[in-house]
Amino acid sequence: MSKILIKAQQQPVYNLNGTGTTSMAYVLRPVRYTTMNADDIVNYCVANSVVPKAYLSAAMIAFAQCIENFLLNGHSVEFPNLGIFSLTSSGISEADINKVGVEQVHKLNVRFLPCSQLKAEVEAVTLEFDGIYDIAGEVVVGDRGDGTPKSYKYYKKVRRGQMGVSGSSTEPGPSTGSVPSTSSGAFRSGLVETDSEDEA
Repeated sequence: MSKILIKAQQQPVYNLNGTGTTSMAYVLRPVRYTTMNADDIVNYCVANSVVPKAYLSAAMIAFAQCIENFLLNGHSVEFPNLGIFSLTSSGISEADINKVGVEQVHKLNVRFLPCSQLKAEVEAVTLEFDGIYDIAGEVVVGDRGDGTPKSYKYYKKVRRGQMGVSGSSTEPGPSTGSVPSTSSGAFRSGLVETDSEDEA
């Protein structure tokens, strides 16, 4: 049985309780440990099969190129035991038949539709609460290419009844980044861009 940790992360939320404004709230999110890249997947397959690594690496590259080629030429592509990739479009509607054309399309989007087997396996996952994380500060990591700074928030784990933007007591917990030198015990646990907001 698979298990996913769920954390409550403090962040700005737009239109909370229909207020039409942005306010601080706790948003539940799955804890993500790492991002598995192609090399990680190949190494895992090598360790759990008798197929040589060179063959698996070549097959993965060919498989990815095949999916990309069909997807970008108007086909839906099924990824075995996972789901179907396809392209959708977003744009504006037009009532006048004489004005309808590709000019109404703003952009193409990649859509993934999970298969019924994957959906069932996700439904069967056991959820476990990891804890509550308050915003402890933010760090600038560069710029966005247009002169504006790119910054990320970092978080501290707190106890129930002691939540807040400041003055929260911390609990020991795993950190996915370096620990800032602060007296509040804050640590980076899943850096999040400062301009990201959820709508209630």
